[in-house]
Amino acid sequence: MFCTKCGSEMPDGTDFCTNCGARMGAASPAAAPAEPASMPAAGMPPVQKKSHKRAVIIGICVAGVLVAGGAALALTGVLGPLGQGNSSQITVLGSDEGSAEHKDKGSAKEKPAADEDEADEPEQTGSSVKVDLNDQATYAAANLFLSNFTEEHFDRDWYQAGGFDSTDGLSDDEKYKLVKFIWCHFIDNAPYRIEKGDYDNGNRQRVATDAVNRELNRLTGLTLSDADMTYDRTPEGQAIPDSAEAHDGYLYLKQEYGQGNYNPSCAIVTGATDLGDNIYELTYEVYSAGGALLPSDIPESTYGLPKDQFIAAIQADASRGCTETCTVRVAQGDGAPTFMLLKMGVYD
Repeated sequence: MFCTKCGSEMPDGTDFCTNCGARMGAASPAAAPAEPASMPAAGMPPVQKKSHKRAVIIGICVAGVLVAGGAALALTGVLGPLGQGNSSQITVLGSDEGSAEHKDKGSAKEKPAADEDEADEPEQTGSSVKVDLNDQATYAAANLFLSNFTEEHFDRDWYQAGGFDSTDGLSDDEKYKLVKFIWCHFIDNAPYRIEKGDYDNGNRQRVATDAVNRELNRLTGLTLSDADMTYDRTPEGQAIPDSAEAHDGYLYLKQEYGQGNYNPSCAIVTGATDLGDNIYELTYEVYSAGGALLPSDIPESTYGLPKDQFIAAIQADASRGCTETCTVRVAQGDGAPTFMLLKMGVYD
């Protein structure tokens, strides 16, 4: 039996609870009726207990806000605002595109079936080396590089009709033009390279072939063999032969050239178009120096001046400039790109 007051279990026949002292023989009271729910005071809304279902809904909403916030961070804080990045495809955090199952595919789209034609990927044409003409060092280097050619009239010399294009191999005319160019280039810029004397077969001047090839390689990326350097372009009736021969480490010329290319033509690069694979098309203007200047009279610092100051420094006539284009290959140099000539046309 159990005590009706404290609930302690007692042996049958016990008169009093040994725990609380209550009389054991009394009948168990009827279950107390449920206490009626209290009414709210006038004017106060009833108090509602939190609903588990509502909590789940709120949790889902909060989670949705957090996911949306994470996606916004991915688009603005990591990749930058839409439309301002280099990427044409943006992956939102939590989307299928970002899941592991799509990483090997490269996008969220399924690969086409074997019998379907897969769309061609656009070819990447951007060059890794940039030509920024707003950069002072790059602008100066480009001007000085092209002026090596224009001051010797490489692009429109009387002895070479047609343009120069080394991308499809060299013709005999182009080899001849390179030899004549580098010879005049040395006379005007490094006359100590030219040795004068009375050599065999009536040759009057010579220059070491390794010096020729070092400068050609620097400016064009090319080298010439002895056979490539040897030519005979003497027109009938010309008094002085226009010929050259290379052997035993020297290139010999019969015609004697003196130093003095007065009023050299200087180049100012005005535009650079990226053709891909570190190849650029350069647009440039050419102005002939005035004041009986020699190439050695124009300091290298002049080639970094803005256009108007450049023209004034070489005493050129600003109204007599010519606009041309050429194609070059660039490489990353020390502080500025380096250039090699691939193509150069002629004036109309």
